[in-house]
Amino acid sequence: MREAAFLITLILIIGSLPLTAGKGVEKPVQRDVFLYDYFSEVLVHFEYSLKYTLANESYGLKLATQTLNELELINTEAMYYRDRGVDSPVMEVIPPFYDFARELVTLDNMTLEFQRKPTPALAAGITGTIRRMEGDLNKISALRLRNGTKVLAFNTEKVGKYLEAIRKLVSKTGPTGKLMIGISTNSPILHQNVTIFGSCPGNETVTIVIAGKNSTILIPIKPINGLFSTTYSFDRLGTYTVYATQRGNRSNVVTVTVRKIPSLFLAPDAVSALLNQTATISGKLVDYYGKPLGGRNITVGNESLTTNPDGSFSKGYLSPKAIGFRVSLKFDGDSTHSGTTKTVTVKFKRYPVTITLNGPQEITLGKTASFTGNIRPRLSVPISIYVNGKPYLNLTSEEGNFSFTLRPEETGDIEVYAAFPGNEVYGEATSNVLTINVVSPLSRLPRYIETTLIALVFMGGIIILKRKKRHPTRKLEKIREPSPVQGRDEGPTTAAEVEIPKDVGEAYRLLREKLRDRFGVGESLTPREVLGILKGREFYPYLERVTLLHEKAVYGNVPLTTEELAEFIEDVRRIMEGDSR
Repeated sequence: MREAAFLITLILIIGSLPLTAGKGVEKPVQRDVFLYDYFSEVLVHFEYSLKYTLANESYGLKLATQTLNELELINTEAMYYRDRGVDSPVMEVIPPFYDFARELVTLDNMTLEFQRKPTPALAAGITGTIRRMEGDLNKISALRLRNGTKVLAFNTEKVGKYLEAIRKLVSKTGPTGKLMIGISTNSPILHQNVTIFGSCPGNETVTIVIAGKNSTILIPIKPINGLFSTTYSFDRLGTYTVYATQRGNRSNVVTVTVRKIPSLFLAPDAVSALLNQTATISGKLVDYYGKPLGGRNITVGNESLTTNPDGSFSKGYLSPKAIGFRVSLKFDGDSTHSGTTKTVTVKFKRYPVTITLNGPQEITLGKTASFTGNIRPRLSVPISIYVNGKPYLNLTSEEGNFSFTLRPEETGDIEVYAAFPGNEVYGEATSNVLTINVVSPLSRLPRYIETTLIALVFMGGIIILKRKKRHPTRKLEKIREPSPVQGRDEGPTTAAEVEIPKDVGEAYRLLREKLRDRFGVGESLTPREVLGILKGREFYPYLERVTLLHEKAVYGNVPLTTEELAEFIEDVRRIMEGDSR
């Protein structure tokens, strides 16, 4: 739960902080969308808590308690960041929501009790609590967040309607003519506001008596319609008796025990540093109300410290080894504050290392390729080379540099990277991964030859077009499947029409499969090698044109025109079906 609150608070704070603008840059724009959405959802929780409580279901109290616990953790984390100088709209938004949530738990408790056993005293307490909650709700309604130029305001209408519904519920209970008193909590902490409420006969002044060990406080209050309530906070520890008097009559007695104020450490859950550098635990001791507790004796690990006047403290740790350990923070409490503890994890990390690997993008099968790399910082350490995830070579860098050679044994893509296993001082590291294409010698032509071939291909295309015009009805050698019975004359056959894909690559692949099945031309051969093998066949001019257009579209990455694509598909069909048109 604490980790979730930390993450939520961090997002609420960072998400509502505008980015810092440099000189000459337009002023940053404030965007509080996440902050607005989160606390709008908190309002929904308030709404449903009141809704279920009004329906006399205990889930309303459970939801209120869960929401309060979450807001308490977020409030604590917010105090931690505020103490470090972080200013964010979330610091303004949290207080009224937090105050409302605390009152909500009290209201749900009293309302559920009232529905079990309605009394005028409880009705008075509920009414007084609602009055304070409406004040908090007005503060929430007055909050203004921003999304650029758009103003965001919280909608508290539904929550307000449920408060009014509870007020109407208890308003039906009139005075009984008896003098009775109650209190919102029997065990408040020092300086906590509590509600003292009750009912009485008539509207004459009621005196609330708060009797302690060495003092007695008298609070006169004017009832309204036989009901009264007031807010009070105890400024001394101890046990008190609280009752009311009116015209010589005395009410029931309520016993109240005032507890010490809780305290807490505002400190990170973990701190870290590199080896031989200082990892510092710094924090602040505050009480439940956020007041700094200066001059208090605390224990940090096995050392006693005294907090500074602002409640702050710090202690540093050094280590030459990569280790982690826990440090306990402890405050035993004082005359008015209860004690508290917290555990902080201290971790010392090895120095980070980066490895950069450089090499070719393509290697010809049978050739040796060279690779270079560097490791930073400049270390002379063992380096392992991996090829396709398997160890290939172990070497040692020299002042941060290393090199090696690689001779692949088969074609295809390979992945190469370098790794450093780490040592006592430096952490492990892995380089970037190089993906290298290992190609056949037959498919790798020098750049100047490729350029010449492209030019010849286009010239050849012109010749083919002219040849087509001179021989428009030339018969093609049919590519047919062999006869099921060898040597038997089946008579003239007509090849079944083949559906040619409109994708150039797919159509050419289909053609290559047919050429493989009929003439044994392997698919590992390049298009130009296939042309050389099938030169002299009747369909050769069409195959040459298909090859030309295939190279243009696939290797040259130049889209075919509509006419070229139609011609390509037609020539593939002619070759495969042996049709002459």
